[in-house]
Amino acid sequence: MRTPYVVFSVMSLLLASFFNIAQAKSSSNLLELPAVDSDLANKSVLMAITPTNDAILAVGERGHIIKWQNNNNWQQQQSPVSVAITDVTILSDGSKIAVGHDGVILKVASDSTAWRTVFTGKEITSLTIEQLKKQQEILQQLLLKTQDEDELEALTYQLDDLAFAIKDNQIELKSGPNKPLLSVTRTSNDILFASGAYGILLSSKDTGETWKLVSNQLDNPDSFHLNAVIATSDDQLYIVGENGTGFHSTDVGQTWSVMALPYSGSLFGIIANTVNVLPPSIGDNIATDDNNATDDNNPTNSTQLVAFGLQGNILISLDGGGHWQHKKLPSSTSLLGGNFSKQGKVYLVGHGGLIVSFDPENPSSLNIKKHPSGAAFSSVLVKDNALILAGQFGISQWPLKEEE
Repeated sequence: MRTPYVVFSVMSLLLASFFNIAQAKSSSNLLELPAVDSDLANKSVLMAITPTNDAILAVGERGHIIKWQNNNNWQQQQSPVSVAITDVTILSDGSKIAVGHDGVILKVASDSTAWRTVFTGKEITSLTIEQLKKQQEILQQLLLKTQDEDELEALTYQLDDLAFAIKDNQIELKSGPNKPLLSVTRTSNDILFASGAYGILLSSKDTGETWKLVSNQLDNPDSFHLNAVIATSDDQLYIVGENGTGFHSTDVGQTWSVMALPYSGSLFGIIANTVNVLPPSIGDNIATDDNNATDDNNPTNSTQLVAFGLQGNILISLDGGGHWQHKKLPSSTSLLGGNFSKQGKVYLVGHGGLIVSFDPENPSSLNIKKHPSGAAFSSVLVKDNALILAGQFGISQWPLKEEE
């Protein structure tokens, strides 16, 4: 039997399980309870970090949002919720969007530190019911027009499933939201996408003020968890998740294609890097006669992708997801976060203080280290010859040596 959300414990870095969170909500509504100011917020479980102009923005458990510059210089920002915040992104105008448990989405203006709630899981449930009822109407119309007995039977089963799904969501609407959002990204023109458990995919075209449920655009009939969504510099969109699920969009989310990935386990993240590729003949043409060089010899962009997840599995693509290599760490330690350096090197982090680095064009060159804290890390940035690591014990730094 499928568990409510197996990845919950992994992505939440040892936070309470799905059921414990549900019990906690019965005593207080965490979506309406502002995060408590704490002198130890920078040492609490932090799930995602992103660079700002002058610092690093970090989000994590109990609604914590902090602006971090170093261990002795950080400030906690005002968060209107006490649920775990799982990811954050920054828009072109400097405003910020964060997502988290119970389907919450927060926003803050560029000149403010007081976040506000713009969306919750209650709205996800309402939008889901609305979507299911539309599907129900379509099937009922088909049922009236169908004469074939096999088709009638199939449509009847589908209508029964829809009726059960509508009822379940109506119950959830009364009892409270329980679907966590796990990832958020933006395109170059600030179209936003947020993904989460049970196949949830949301989009916003007004800088995060309102959101639309677009899960039905994906070929995901089993509602596999969508653990990460990213946008590349040229607005390609990628999603990875449970059961080796992968999707790709070349038209800013209007349509999605399924990625055939060589691994059927859970993937917790995906990162991208755009590189310039010189055609094989460009050097020869320039050497012989510059005037004969054509536009065909101009450098082109290529997208390198690295997806990672359960039990140390790593997937690498050098052509934007067209072809994939599958690598596995010697250990079964899960990988939770990753990033590219400016030089194009990959850094992945995970449970037990794991830090992995390699050249994506030479993945056999895995360099595996362990942070002395043994912490579970969920996010990593490369900054000033050091890694900034976020996870189980807050933020820490790891100086990089030349071989790393």
